[in-house]
Amino acid sequence: MKYLLGIDIGGTKIGIGLGNESGKIYGSCYRDNRDTDPAEVLPWIVRESNRLAAEAGIKVSDIAAFGISAPFPADAANGIMTKPTNQPKWRNVPILSYLKSNLGIDGCFENDANCAALAEWFFGAGRGCSNFIYLTMSTGIGGGIIAENRLVRGGKALSAGELGHICIELDGRECSCGMRGCYEAYCGGKAIARRMAEELADKPDSMIMKLAAEPGKPDMRTLEQALRAGDPYAVALWQEMSLRNAQAMGMFINIFNPQKLVLGTLAWAVGDLYVQPILEALPRFCWEEPRKACEIVNSELKREISSYAGIAAALNLLKERNEL
Repeated sequence: MKYLLGIDIGGTKIGIGLGNESGKIYGSCYRDNRDTDPAEVLPWIVRESNRLAAEAGIKVSDIAAFGISAPFPADAANGIMTKPTNQPKWRNVPILSYLKSNLGIDGCFENDANCAALAEWFFGAGRGCSNFIYLTMSTGIGGGIIAENRLVRGGKALSAGELGHICIELDGRECSCGMRGCYEAYCGGKAIARRMAEELADKPDSMIMKLAAEPGKPDMRTLEQALRAGDPYAVALWQEMSLRNAQAMGMFINIFNPQKLVLGTLAWAVGDLYVQPILEALPRFCWEEPRKACEIVNSELKREISSYAGIAAALNLLKERNEL
């Protein structure tokens, strides 16, 4: 049995989990990660890792490897968090080397969407697949690609899998990444919310604005509620979003010919209302044979995926080294 440690650096919280290669979790802990200082957080990670190991009856030195799940942009090759968009104090933080030195064990640094894909591959809906794709489908759209039983990282930048930033509309809507026409700009939760706020700013009596939990700030939940109530604006926007989802997913299916396309948050949270229109539109955007060979399913790990992300990265490190 291999003990594995996972560290998940999220936008609002940091999680640490101790588990094994079968997916058993021995212990976990969390802390807030809003406006934090790495000079305070990194020692906390070391202290809590030691505590979790002790509570499981082992020493940190008994842990085979740790994995860090972190947001990009980053210097992935050297394990440095360069400039995460929502953490202004985390600039050029050498988190991988710090933890290697202070924990005294080996580890790895991976893009958070890649880690989610690894988690589904080892412990969730991607089990048994040699070729599959995971899409985060949340505030933004991230992706992780498993091809021929290996995580695809790409070349020098190690940034393969940025599936939310393929261009699906020439000179289209501006994306948070700075480009225009990105898939995320049409189907990411944050982009959809921004679009509704812009388009309905002068329509305070519209159903969506009335349903918004915070005045003037509708979100994906607001859109879903208005859709279920039959609001024409919500129906039209949902249809466009579904078509754009199908457009992008059709590209992925034609390019990678995956056995499964595993969908994250919005898909399992909303259910068939989200997935079914995509399936209906998909034949417009990919060939029949790879489409029929690809099963589109929701995440099995759902909310628990962050608990497995870093552990899955550590497990993949051992797998790539043939140490399992």
